[in-house]
Amino acid sequence: DGGGGDGGSGEDPVQVAFFGPLANTYVEATLAGMDEAAAGGKAEVTKFDSGFDASKQFSQIQDAITQGRFDAFIIIPLDAAALVPAVEEAIAADIAVVNTDLTLGPETDTSDPQIEGQAGTVVNPPSSRGERVVEAIVAACEDLDPCNVGYMAGEPDFDFEREAKAGLDAITDDHPNINVVSYQSGHGYVAEPAIGIAQNMLQAAPEMNVLMVTSDQASAGAEQALEDAGRLGDIRLVSSGGSCPAVQAVEEGRWFATIIDLPKTEGREGMQIAIDWV
Repeated sequence: DGGGGDGGSGEDPVQVAFFGPLANTYVEATLAGMDEAAAGGKAEVTKFDSGFDASKQFSQIQDAITQGRFDAFIIIPLDAAALVPAVEEAIAADIAVVNTDLTLGPETDTSDPQIEGQAGTVVNPPSSRGERVVEAIVAACEDLDPCNVGYMAGEPDFDFEREAKAGLDAITDDHPNINVVSYQSGHGYVAEPAIGIAQNMLQAAPEMNVLMVTSDQASAGAEQALEDAGRLGDIRLVSSGGSCPAVQAVEEGRWFATIIDLPKTEGREGMQIAIDWV
């Protein structure tokens, strides 16, 4: 009868606690994948909205452990290192722990679990995600000299954002035609804040001809700002997420590219790992 709750009986649904920022479509897709794997009464999900507050997420995990009613945790970790003690506490309480999307632990080049006793992890390694960002910028700049790049990050302390920033800082070494003329953060992976950030970037760096945004939702906001400024036709928009609206925007020629992520798959596989473990 594994697990902190009653799911280990094989008859009752596995009780799963999910911890992550709920107010964006990426996480909505993750939850949709979780629901697919949980269908038919295999699992029930209780959602804890951490926003982008790592301290809040840590406290939520500790509180959920104390409640003693959960068999499994699925976590989008907001701080790869700081959350480790809370996760170790959950594992010691016989709770299956799976992280998706962001890493849990110090290594950025692996998708393997990094904490002893962890049920599993479903991530695209941050180092790979960072490499894809640089590749997309280089592709957008291939026939531009100079290529003046603006970069809009969401939460700059996230693992893949740090990896992408490191690649961005070194991009001119191998591609002398590329100049990074503006770097801003804070869109939070949603559209509305990205509008104002893009407007500020356009004012500060009018020579910009490529704009990289690390979220399809935020790119929709950036697109609005570019359109309002009459710059949508001469600034190539590179996004990240691979969502259906983004793919359509690329197909229609409004955006240059979007980098594929698979949040629904992450949620489905993460839930299946948790159910199988319990």
